[in-house]
Amino acid sequence: MASGTVELEEQQEKLRRVVDEWRCRSHDLLKNLYEDPYGSSSFSDAYSSNSAPICVHAEPSEHSDISTLIELENVLVSKFVTVLSYDCIEISKLTEYARRNIYRQLSLFGHGSSSQVLLEGEPQKTFGRSLSLFMDLSEVTSRMSAVLCNLLQQLDSIYSLQDKNGTPCKSFKNATFTTAFSSFSDGLAMFLILDEILIHNGRIKSYLSLFARMLNKMKFEPDDFGIALGDLDNLDQVASRLEKLLDGGFFRELEQFCHFPQHLLQENPSWVDVLQKVRQNRKFLDACTSFIHNGLSEILSRLDTWKESLLDRRKILCHTALFLFEVYAAAEMPDKRLGKVIAQMLQVVPVIYCEGGGRFMLLDLLRNQFPPSLSSWYTLRDAAMESGTTKNNYLIHLNDMHSRDWQPIKDALACWVVSFQSVIHPMTDLSKVEVCLRLHFKKIIQGILIASRMQMMANSMLDLHALLEVPIKRERLKSLCQMVVLMKVVESAFHNKELDIIKSLPHIISFIQADIEQFFLRAKDELESEIAKGSQVGKMRFLSSLTRGSKDVESRMAYSLSLILLSLQMLRGGGSSKRRLILLVALDFLESIGYLDIGFSRIKKLISKLEMVVDFQSIVKGVTNCSFLYQRKEMIGTWLSMVYMDVDKFSWLQYLLDAFCDGLWHLKLGHVGEFTIHAHEKEIENAVKYEIIAPLCRDIETDLRLHVHSTHLKGSVHVNPRKTGVQNLSWYLQLKPLRIPFKNIDIKLHVETYLNSTFYNHTAMSSYDRKIYLEMRQLAKLKYRLVLDDIHFADHCLGHGIEVIETLQNLQKVATSYSYNITNQVLIEKASGFQGRTTLRIVGVEQVASSLATHGLVSIFTAIESVPKFLAQKLVDLSELLQDNFASSFLVKEFRFWKHEEGSIRNNPFIQGDQHNLTMGKLFFEDHELRYLEQLRYIISEMGNVLGLLRILKAGCSRHVCNISRFIHGSNNSKSFREISEKLGFMDETVTAGRIVDVTLESKYRIKDHLNCFSSLFTVFSKEIQSSKNIPFKDFHLIVPALVISLVDSRANCKDKLLRRSRDRGNQIVMDDGFIMGVAFLLKVTMQEKSFDQMYWFTGMHKYLKEALLSLEEYQDAEQRKASRGISVSRLLGQPASSIGIEAQKQGIDKLKKYQKEVEFIHSSFNIARTAIS
Repeated sequence: MASGTVELEEQQEKLRRVVDEWRCRSHDLLKNLYEDPYGSSSFSDAYSSNSAPICVHAEPSEHSDISTLIELENVLVSKFVTVLSYDCIEISKLTEYARRNIYRQLSLFGHGSSSQVLLEGEPQKTFGRSLSLFMDLSEVTSRMSAVLCNLLQQLDSIYSLQDKNGTPCKSFKNATFTTAFSSFSDGLAMFLILDEILIHNGRIKSYLSLFARMLNKMKFEPDDFGIALGDLDNLDQVASRLEKLLDGGFFRELEQFCHFPQHLLQENPSWVDVLQKVRQNRKFLDACTSFIHNGLSEILSRLDTWKESLLDRRKILCHTALFLFEVYAAAEMPDKRLGKVIAQMLQVVPVIYCEGGGRFMLLDLLRNQFPPSLSSWYTLRDAAMESGTTKNNYLIHLNDMHSRDWQPIKDALACWVVSFQSVIHPMTDLSKVEVCLRLHFKKIIQGILIASRMQMMANSMLDLHALLEVPIKRERLKSLCQMVVLMKVVESAFHNKELDIIKSLPHIISFIQADIEQFFLRAKDELESEIAKGSQVGKMRFLSSLTRGSKDVESRMAYSLSLILLSLQMLRGGGSSKRRLILLVALDFLESIGYLDIGFSRIKKLISKLEMVVDFQSIVKGVTNCSFLYQRKEMIGTWLSMVYMDVDKFSWLQYLLDAFCDGLWHLKLGHVGEFTIHAHEKEIENAVKYEIIAPLCRDIETDLRLHVHSTHLKGSVHVNPRKTGVQNLSWYLQLKPLRIPFKNIDIKLHVETYLNSTFYNHTAMSSYDRKIYLEMRQLAKLKYRLVLDDIHFADHCLGHGIEVIETLQNLQKVATSYSYNITNQVLIEKASGFQGRTTLRIVGVEQVASSLATHGLVSIFTAIESVPKFLAQKLVDLSELLQDNFASSFLVKEFRFWKHEEGSIRNNPFIQGDQHNLTMGKLFFEDHELRYLEQLRYIISEMGNVLGLLRILKAGCSRHVCNISRFIHGSNNSKSFREISEKLGFMDETVTAGRIVDVTLESKYRIKDHLNCFSSLFTVFSKEIQSSKNIPFKDFHLIVPALVISLVDSRANCKDKLLRRSRDRGNQIVMDDGFIMGVAFLLKVTMQEKSFDQMYWFTGMHKYLKEALLSLEEYQDAEQRKASRGISVSRLLGQPASSIGIEAQKQGIDKLKKYQKEVEFIHSSFNIARTAIS
């Protein structure tokens, strides 16, 4: 029956392996289907942007300047477009530079790991290393302020000319320059973001203050620092300018423009003059209000829907900045229409996440920057009262949106991945190629929008739950984890198709521009036909669609035609950002002239899509960037444990690590210290180690044990493979090494290393389990395809004697069942440990050397590692015994005696010991009634026996090295394998292997460094015993004399029993050098050797015994002479002579002689022990 069950289990195990192998092959077959060179990556080929050594970045560039691009016969139109385009292009460049090189660096300035200690002078050094960053900040803000001032002046002039009905502004029906206002708001948003960063990162101003203070101190002694006084003055001026720049705040400093260089003041009017003109220009303020209202209304209507565009949330921040500027410029309360849309904005989206995942609370931002004179605005007041409720409602809204949209997002993404990764075969039909490219273009836009939506949801929900301290449900947490994983899936998909997209990029740009051209060409043809007719009726009929009642028909037609021609010219380039901005400005001018049926909204949508396609690499990197997880580092352990518990989610592992490694990219771009980066790397590595590798190792070991032990242990139920071990752990072993920026983690290799170490250690400590671990090793190879090392252990030593490895398995048994002989360096088994045998076991140097030759050093090192734990436990037991009430009173008596009767004890130390021996009470230790001194001796002897074992192991290892040294070449002839490989010109791999062999041989033959553990033991236990928690060891040396006297009595009585005829095995002599070794160790670690030596106890004892023995011998001689005279008298009287007194005196002398020999022997052994442990 049993054999049938075993066969059934084997068949089921084979069936499981076949199914697992088929699943693995199915992945490979699907991957290589149709031989797609850019096919979908499997779970093991997940892409990480941080690990790519080489990447291609494609972006259209423009080498022509604006004046060359804008060449029109109409000078007025050319001037208008050139001026506004130049300012918009400069603002775009500056904001992009700040986004890439300033925002993140300022946010992380001074950031360090939580475990990093900030030393004195580090803030000054940190600021000095980042001085170039602040110089860039000063230059960028200076340039931005000048460009904004110029753009503001141009807009003010345009609307002022329109008020005066000037030319060409009189041709505008409704001047709405969306691109100019949008660029102006972008520039203002940059100052707003910088102010928020300064508010949240207080280290910037504090470090700058410390740096300036340091420069002031250095001025007094510049020669001591090796710096010229002129250079020091320049640094001081830079620091002063930076302090002035940062203290005022960037946004409010716009009103003065006084902190910039003087040459800019000469070329540009001051902000004060411009703002005064703007305050009086009602048309401009109305246009600004209209832009804010219409823009926010349009954005809020599509927010949190599938119609939300990529930059909508960033535009909300820009509109907020423009609103603050408009409030300051108008110097009056905002109108009700604008107040309603602002209130709606604060309700719908109170938090904005942009610019590297930074959090911007819109209400706090408005309150910080709002003019103090208008701080009583009712919209802000009401929003402040409902601030907490608004945040909670927004979190509830996000959770509801997640529940509503999460499944559609997954479905859309699944369809997108399949279609995006589809194979594109070469086509000869151009119409089909265009259809394919248009589909590719559509999928690029769709993938970017889906990733952006997932990033917004994941970042917002994680941050708000942490901010409001609201726990996340486990199912929602798992879905957020999947959301992060899918973001990296999108990144991987774009990476796999990146070269294909780059090849198709010029064609995609071309047909998008061709679509836009169609709108302009129709208007151009119609306009040219009307101009060619020269009919005033035709002109009026056409211009009736532009502006009703217009008188200057020719000029409006000329302006419109010039703008159309300029737009067509911009569409015939490569789609660079410069051409796109000029096109948008021209489109705004064309729209301002009047209503033309050319589809302005459709053209702007196509232009926005063109922007996404042209810069798709940077945009994809931004929308799939998970650096916000650095602020949520605690999630990595939770998510990894979720992945491990669900075998279906094993493919998430690489993507999840890539997401958290984005934090490293975030830190490196922020130029934080190496300590912080290494700390985050360690956190990621430890998370994988403790949440994936360690549980996997334990579960695989448990699975192997269950299957193997079920056939060996009696009474156990056989394991059913269909019910037990259902979780298939082999999938984790089939993963390719996990790639993270700083190393590769091979899960299979870690599991193999763990099982090799476990099987070896258990076999070394329990040699009788060798067969079981060999079966577990074979099962691991069959079931998990693990390649494990052979267990090179013999069952027993071939030499005679006992097996040392079996003896070392239990240190407690060694300490209690053996006695240590310090002279012969052996452990002798006590009579109580015979267990029916007729011989005693001995552990000596030869036995250790023989065992090392068979089993190697690992078993010895394993035993040595357990010694400190054993000694620590014995010290605890000894401390408890010394804290007993009886022990305390005993130590007090000893202390008083040695303090007040020092002289007398030196003359009579033996009596002092005898008095204690007679007056001691009895205590209980486990089930035996032992006297107090015997209990102390028992514990100290166990410690000494183990310390003696360490000496034997050390000597045995030295003997083993001596034995094998005959097979090693002399030092003069031996050469390094690495050096020989280099001289012979082998490859690097061979040289590396030679170096590994050298290290292995060196560590094998220089084992004395590993075994010289006495010094480390003394260091550790000295600190522990001398601490306040171990006060009982303070006067330990005072009780040593009583312990020695107790040992002398015990040894003397033991030898007396040995000479009797009725002795048994329990009365045989026992060596007590372990006690002496333990006393020497305790005196060493308690640093009481000197105190004990100052007692001169052994000297006094020798003197007392010698004098006592001499006195007894003299008294015996006198008594014998008297007895000889008394014999004759007794005989005369006929009475027998008494011999009782003489016999008693002989016994006393014999006892004293025994004591004298024992004390001498103990003194000699004590000196040897102290020398051995010194």
